Amino acid sequence: MYFDEYNYAYYYALKNHSRGAVVKSLNEKVKQFGNRLMWDRVTLSSINRDATDYARTEWPKHYNDTTHHGFPISWERLYFKFLNKPSYFDLAVWQDVEGTRVLQGLALGKPSNAKTHLVIHWVERSFAPNYLKGGILLPILACAEEYAKLLGSERVLIKDAVEPAKYERYGYKPYKLAKVRSSYLAKEL
Repeated sequence: MYFDEYNYAYYYALKNHSRGAVVKSLNEKVKQFGNRLMWDRVTLSSINRDATDYARTEWPKHYNDTTHHGFPISWERLYFKFLNKPSYFDLAVWQDVEGTRVLQGLALGKPSNAKTHLVIHWVERSFAPNYLKGGILLPILACAEEYAKLLGSERVLIKDAVEPAKYERYGYKPYKLAKVRSSYLAKEL
């Protein structure tokens, strides 16, 4: 029991450190290049009950034929599927918009057994009118890459990307995993 608690605490600390590094980097870029309003009051955190509840109750209000109709599995179920591996990757992107805490995006993934790569399995953003103008991919991919480096991974993979071109802007390219039918995009670290 103690060993599992230690593992969860260890990987939580790595994820927290990666989020802190990304926040520091974003803050430096905002100071240098501007766009403070785009990233104003953004918080990066682990997925928790507040995040899964928000995704279940608020996000569907903005689903339609021009966005999408949500995933076939709820974020609660997705999150609980990943909890059995202490080294899983999770990220909730929150933003305070006019005094209201708004969930802008979620991401879930896990490293391979040998930790040679970190695979992002699920990414979703809010389609509400007050969506994050800077986009959620920048902080999600930056956090995944930082976390993967801390794990000693060689690359970050995106599994079955809905719009590959959006990831390609961040340096991701098609990648083939042996004996796997899914499609992947990869960025070498």
